[in-house]
Amino acid sequence: MSLSPLSAIRFDDGDIDTFLHDIAQILGARGLQVRGAVQTRGAVGGECHCADMDLTTLGSNRIFRISQPLGNGSHGCRLHPGALAECSSFIEAELEQGADLLILNRFGRGESEGRGFRDLMAKAMALDVPVLTAVRPTYAQSWREFGADVACDLPMDRAAVLHWFAAVQEARIAA
Repeated sequence: MSLSPLSAIRFDDGDIDTFLHDIAQILGARGLQVRGAVQTRGAVGGECHCADMDLTTLGSNRIFRISQPLGNGSHGCRLHPGALAECSSFIEAELEQGADLLILNRFGRGESEGRGFRDLMAKAMALDVPVLTAVRPTYAQSWREFGADVACDLPMDRAAVLHWFAAVQEARIAA
């Protein structure tokens, strides 16, 4: 098991957001300060018949609507970059107040293109806060490039993730 403070859970199927939320709840119940955000989907409806996408911050439970309606004929990404940037700034301010772990819902398209939560991950690392995220196979190569020799991969397994975090915490305390 790597002691890298930068880790991604490899997943293809499965409810990664509930999984990450559960990890945050377990660690929060232990008195640890967990920051970050997980994705939730609203009801399907509206003009484009797509579900709204929200990010809910961990701990503070602030909701950011990160999707934007583009209309019936739209086939492009509905991600609202301004809302994502606002969420990122909010979480960064929380990080600066102190955190034991940063959980971010995805290392996805935005991050692979140098946007999204990429700068927030770097900020957390600079503040010595471990980062846990998730990555689909589509973005695995970009994740490897971003993490270089620093990042590690984890299975979507609660015991493995909690073991990783305990080892990283122990190493941080010993340093």
